Amino acid sequence: MEVAFARPGQVPQPNVRMVALVVAMIVLSSSVLSCLATESPEVPEHAYITYGDSWKCERGFKRADDKCQSIKVPEHAFLTESTYGDGWKCERGFKSAEDECQAIKVPEHAFLTESSSGDGWKCERGFKRADDECQPVEVPEKEAPSEIPEHAYITYGDSWKCERGFKRTDDECQSIKVPEHAYLTDSSFGVGWKCERGFKSADDECQPIKVPEHAFLTDYGDSWKCERGFKREDNRCSPNDG
Repeated sequence: MEVAFARPGQVPQPNVRMVALVVAMIVLSSSVLSCLATESPEVPEHAYITYGDSWKCERGFKRADDKCQSIKVPEHAFLTESTYGDGWKCERGFKSAEDECQAIKVPEHAFLTESSSGDGWKCERGFKRADDECQPVEVPEKEAPSEIPEHAYITYGDSWKCERGFKRTDDECQSIKVPEHAYLTDSSFGVGWKCERGFKSADDECQPIKVPEHAFLTDYGDSWKCERGFKREDNRCSPNDG
C-alpha cells in the first residue's frame, strides 16, 4: 500500500487509490444490504421460483392467471412434462375429445398408429381410406419384373419390400415375433415392434419399468424421472441436498 507523507509546512494529500477503494466498499455493502432487504416475490400455492420474479407450477398443476390449478386427468390419459396445453395426453388407442379420452375405432383392414394426431389409424397395404373405412385398391394385374419372396411386394423396378408384420432377412420375409406388452410399428427398420407405455425392451421382450417413490414415467413411457426436489441415485430418488 502506498503511503503519502507530507513535507514540513505542506498539507497532506489524500491517497486517491485508498479513497476509491473505500467508496467501492461502501457501494458494494449498500447493494448487498439492499438485496438482503428485498422481499421474496409472492408465489401461489403449488408453485416455485424459477429465476428473478418468475415462477412455475408444480407437476400436476397448470397456470391460470396468477394461480396454479390442479390438472384433471381423464380416464385413459397420463400427465405430461409439458407446461403448455392441457397437461395430459391420451394413452395409445385413445384420442382426445372434449376433455376426455375416447377409444379409437379402428375399421377393418386398418391398424393403430403411434401418432396421437389425426384419427390414430391407417389402412393396410392394398386398401385406401374412404370416409371411416378401408376399401380395397384396384390394381391392374401385371407380370412381376422379378421373383419376390412370400409376404413381399414390388415397390419400384426390381425392388421389393416386406409386408407389415414381416421383416427382411437376406432374400426372405420373416414373421416378426411381437412379445407380450408390445405392438407392431410402421418402421421398416429395427426389430419392427415397440414396447407399450410402462415397459422397456430387454432381451427380445418387454419388461415392466419399476418406477421408484417420488418418480414418474416420462412422456415416452420408456423411462422415469425424479419429481422436483429429488435427484436420481441408482434406482431411487433421493431428496436434494439443502
